[in-house]
Amino acid sequence: MVDVTKLWDKRYLFGPNPFDLARSDHIFFVLAITCVIIAAAAKIIVLRAERGSPKKILFGRVFHLFLTIGILLGIWYGARIERIPWIYTHFTALLLLIVGLVWFGFITRFYLRVHRSAQERWQDEQVKLQYLKR
Repeated sequence: MVDVTKLWDKRYLFGPNPFDLARSDHIFFVLAITCVIIAAAAKIIVLRAERGSPKKILFGRVFHLFLTIGILLGIWYGARIERIPWIYTHFTALLLLIVGLVWFGFITRFYLRVHRSAQERWQDEQVKLQYLKR
C-alpha cells in the first residue's frame, strides 16, 4: 500500500530536503519520462490525422499537455538533483501535477462538449465529399 501521508508533511513539501533522493523523486522522474512518451504518441497521431479532422485538434491539446508537464517535471528533477532553492521542493512538483490535472479536466470537457459532435459532423462531411468526387 502506498503511504501518501507524507504528502501533507510540511518538511516533505517545503524542505529542507535530504541530500539523497527519495523514492518519490524517482517516481516523479519516471512520471516525467512517461508524459514525454505519451506526448510523442499524441504527436504521431496528430501527424497521421487527416487535414481538418477534429481528432487533430484534440490530440494536439493532449500533446501540449503531456509535453509541458513532462518537460517541467524533468526540469524539477534536475533542480532537485542540483538542490536549487524553492524550485526543488516537493511542493513544486505537486503543484505541477495539480496544474496538469486541471488542464486535463479542460481537455476532457472539450472532448465531452465539442469534440464528439464535431467528429460526427466531420465524418458526415467526409462521406458527402466521397460521393461528390465520383
